[in-house]
Amino acid sequence: MKYVRKTVWMFVWMMVLVFNLHIFGYETFAADKTTTWRPIYDLILRWINFGIIVFIFIKYAKTPLMNFLRGQKEKLAEEIKQLEEEKNNIIEKVNESRKILDESEIRFADLKDRIIKQGERKKQGIIDSAQQQSRSMLEDANRRIDFLILQAKNTFRAELIDAAIELSMERLPQQITEKDNEKFVDQYLVGALAE
Repeated sequence: MKYVRKTVWMFVWMMVLVFNLHIFGYETFAADKTTTWRPIYDLILRWINFGIIVFIFIKYAKTPLMNFLRGQKEKLAEEIKQLEEEKNNIIEKVNESRKILDESEIRFADLKDRIIKQGERKKQGIIDSAQQQSRSMLEDANRRIDFLILQAKNTFRAELIDAAIELSMERLPQQITEKDNEKFVDQYLVGALAE
């Protein structure tokens, strides 16, 4: 049944084409240098060609194109979801580090109270020792937090760059000229050096 419909449609299109040639193209076969019929003939054939292209595009390219776009949408949504999950995990780690930092400050206060109770004689030495320890703990906790944040930023940036490169490698190879390639390479190098 589908084959019959295609055959009928092809026959109808061929008949329309032949009919148009007979109606609008009679002067083509009668004279070599007439100028009255040619603009109309060209316009009609442009519309016929446009109609054929639209028909072919709707008939054969619509479904694959829509499937491709839906696939890209789902792929990007999944990548964004993964990045959000990683972001949430990193935020949890940062909060844990801050909690450890708060607990360290509480331990420092208890240690300070005990030192005061032991006596005036050892007071200054023990306080100095505790302050040094708290500073190092704070610096260590800050370094860990900074490292986790830096690591998360680098991972996030690398994944975004990989996704962008992959997407551009799929869509742009036919549209980019050699001159554009050189321009992109120069821009990338300038951006990489600036970081």
